[in-house]
Amino acid sequence: MEIIEKINNFLVEKAFAQGLGDGLSTGLSNLQSSTQLEGDGGFVSSVVKVAVPLSVICLILLVVYAGYLLMSSQGNPDKIQEGKEIITNAVIGFLVVLLSAGILLLISKTLELGIYN
Repeated sequence: MEIIEKINNFLVEKAFAQGLGDGLSTGLSNLQSSTQLEGDGGFVSSVVKVAVPLSVICLILLVVYAGYLLMSSQGNPDKIQEGKEIITNAVIGFLVVLLSAGILLLISKTLELGIYN
């Protein structure tokens, strides 16, 4: 449930462009400097800390773009279909990222591996 709290905190807080860039660059630098797979869970937790916010940003951008396509389609069935497909694929991709992080957390806690704390 920690992942859901992180997503909630990410969505509730105001995100300024400079702060967002600093947060992602910090996460990426932690990802590059960490090669450890066990113990404090450096590498895996860094991947999760970067992947979840990045997937939220991608989801929002794709939904906005698809909404623009739907609004500017002027009844063209091809553009309407394309907008619907973009929304569907964005949601599926977001769910895949969330489920993979959830499965990683579940396996780590079940087998007491300590990969992700």
